[in-house]
Amino acid sequence: MARDGKPTRDKILTETKNLVFCNGFSGTSIDQILDKTGITKGAFFYHFKTKNALAKALIETYAEEDMSHLESALQETESLKETPLKRLLQFVQLFIDMMMTLKEPPSCLYASYSYESNQFDQETMDIVSDSILEWRNTFTELLNKVLVENTPKKDIDVQSLSDQFVVIFEGAFVVSKALNDSDITAKQLQHLKNYLELLFD
Repeated sequence: MARDGKPTRDKILTETKNLVFCNGFSGTSIDQILDKTGITKGAFFYHFKTKNALAKALIETYAEEDMSHLESALQETESLKETPLKRLLQFVQLFIDMMMTLKEPPSCLYASYSYESNQFDQETMDIVSDSILEWRNTFTELLNKVLVENTPKKDIDVQSLSDQFVVIFEGAFVVSKALNDSDITAKQLQHLKNYLELLFD
């Protein structure tokens, strides 16, 4: 009977992600991955023919998990779709609540890959940009529905404001790491929520 290789593959991806967060992708060697996972070199290359193949699989898995958080937030706020402003505010609140549960400063593979973009092929980097654009587009859609029923107190650039939602995550993750403060992301998202409340009050 053929053995299920998924646990080994998942272990490689998990340990590689942790190493990349600590060392960067270029600073993470296959030997380090083997040491962390306890697998043989043959087992590694059975699952990933090259380090580039590992890089693509790693960001694909990360993006899938990331998109699941986005989809979950949309589903959890679906009942508020008839009141777009309440839905948008609750959408942001869900991520505030999520970030408040963190015990350590968060990390982000999108940032890690972007800092070392010369290490990856275009197809791999497209996964990063497509994921970020999905966050932008989702927030834009929610915001546009708010604007149908609510007039903002100040003129806004919808796309730019939507990007701010993403920028808060990425920027706050960096500052959280630098200051070893896991609360920063939640606090910055709270500022965004406060701004939206004032904008449409």
